[in-house]
Amino acid sequence: MAALSTARRAAHLYPETHPSYAEAIAAFERAVSACVVQGPCTLTVYAGRLYHENAALPWDLPAVRSLTETLESHSVESVTFHPQVAQRELVALLHALSTKPAAGFDLAEELERAGVAGITVGVIADEEREAADERDRRKEQDRALYERLLALMRSLSEQVARRGAPDLDQAGILVEGVLARLMEDSAAVLGLTTIASASEPSLFHAINTMAYSLVMGAELGIPEEGLATLGVSALLHDIGKVAFDLDDPQQMQQAQLLHPTVGAEILSRLQDADRTPMLVAYEHHMGVDGSGYPDREPGYVSHPYSRLVAVADRYDHLVAPRPHGFGLQRDQAVLQVLRESEAGLDPMFARLLAKAFGVFPVGCVVRLSDHSVGVVVAPGPSPLTPRIQVLFEPDGTEAERGRIMEVAGSGLDIVEVIDPKDLALDVFERL
Repeated sequence: MAALSTARRAAHLYPETHPSYAEAIAAFERAVSACVVQGPCTLTVYAGRLYHENAALPWDLPAVRSLTETLESHSVESVTFHPQVAQRELVALLHALSTKPAAGFDLAEELERAGVAGITVGVIADEEREAADERDRRKEQDRALYERLLALMRSLSEQVARRGAPDLDQAGILVEGVLARLMEDSAAVLGLTTIASASEPSLFHAINTMAYSLVMGAELGIPEEGLATLGVSALLHDIGKVAFDLDDPQQMQQAQLLHPTVGAEILSRLQDADRTPMLVAYEHHMGVDGSGYPDREPGYVSHPYSRLVAVADRYDHLVAPRPHGFGLQRDQAVLQVLRESEAGLDPMFARLLAKAFGVFPVGCVVRLSDHSVGVVVAPGPSPLTPRIQVLFEPDGTEAERGRIMEVAGSGLDIVEVIDPKDLALDVFERL
């Protein structure tokens, strides 16, 4: 590595007639000759690390770090030196790596044009870069969708304060946007719920409850028209709280008990509207065992959407940071929902949440049995083997962005769920 690094630097700094240039090239040739005695010698870049054959080279060595960055900047995945490699071919490689690559640069084609046969290179497929760019583009669209939902909730709150009832047309349009994303990628909708809320917790809670409800509804097989109604109902389940000053502790306590009745009253003012959102607002704190509120006649049976939203609502409260929630990790929140299905929450919908989200829901930061760390980006073929994006390698170095791994078939197990705050992670940015 030192010989290659020195030779590359010499090719960049000195003319071919300079003694330092000749000395560096000769040293590089000797190093390569020693490497290929037993056959071809390969250097590979994988996940931001440089490997010689199957051995990772020490990242703390400047020569290793510099060469890794150079190969990545030239979109090179591997370089193989063959026993018949000639000095002129080594020089051609050095000069190619010493220049800043232009758009469309392909090192393999460059060496082929130079008649190099003793060195072969593997280039990073354009498809991988395009896939990474597409993920980033969709993430920005998802964030913009969430921002529009926040703006909608602010607008609906203002409408209730101004004229006593919200206009649901725009709500329906935005819920349809979330539904469209759900049909493309349900994991992306769950990913929306990892967007951190520095303020306005009630607005974030409404949106997250809607997202969870839609994922559960889709898992249940509810048709698209029913999902649209479910989404609007979940989004407005706490609309009654807009009538209270939630910064006032006394009003906050009143809001907790009275918001179902107030919310149903607000939504009852809408003419010719579907009554399902009104029912969900009124019933989502009614336990299936007769517990909860408001009071009702013995034997009262709440709407199925109310029972589903109640589970989604509880899950979001469990994962929300304190003081607005309990701050549980997502895997622990799933277990707690299942525990609470023994009294209050509907057992069927609690099991549905566990099935739809998995043992390790999207957004869980996990440590694997090889000590690498990743974030769950999608369910896998089994509840215990999700798809993850690797964040940190086993030695603690940061992994290459966009490195996706299927836990299934990797020979690894998830051994721990980590609080993202312990690693100062913005989970949404790492999905």
